[in-house]
Amino acid sequence: MPVDTDLREEQLEILRVLYPWYKEEVFRRREQMMRLTAFASAFLVLLLVTIMAVSPTHGTNMTTQIFAITGVALFSAIFVYLILQQRDRHRIAKKTLIEMEKILGLYDEGLYSVGKALYPEDWQTAWLSDRSVTVYTAVISALTVLVIAAVLVR
Repeated sequence: MPVDTDLREEQLEILRVLYPWYKEEVFRRREQMMRLTAFASAFLVLLLVTIMAVSPTHGTNMTTQIFAITGVALFSAIFVYLILQQRDRHRIAKKTLIEMEKILGLYDEGLYSVGKALYPEDWQTAWLSDRSVTVYTAVISALTVLVIAAVLVR
């Protein structure tokens, strides 16, 4: 779909302002997911090392274990929730960005370059198969299980 010649200059100006903002928003949300994962993972690894190095091998009562396990589970659940929230916002921004790119003709062959589109066609759908959030949640889940196991073993 080439750039709509019926778009008024005012509408094009709005697109020119919003496009960079949405592009930045897509990157910012992705980066936020990575930061949340890094922070949660670092905290869980530190907790695991601390439990293994400092806590007594005998004498931990069941109540303490339940509180520790509940705390770790809640901590991890909150971070997974925050990551999923950022993912949803990332997807909304990405979808809007792609719509703007379509309107601007960035996927149209020959509009900006002879015989080819400025952006590859698969960029419109590649984000739908992104598995990074699965990796983020798997890492946090695995570390959570390790910390819980360390609490139970100690």
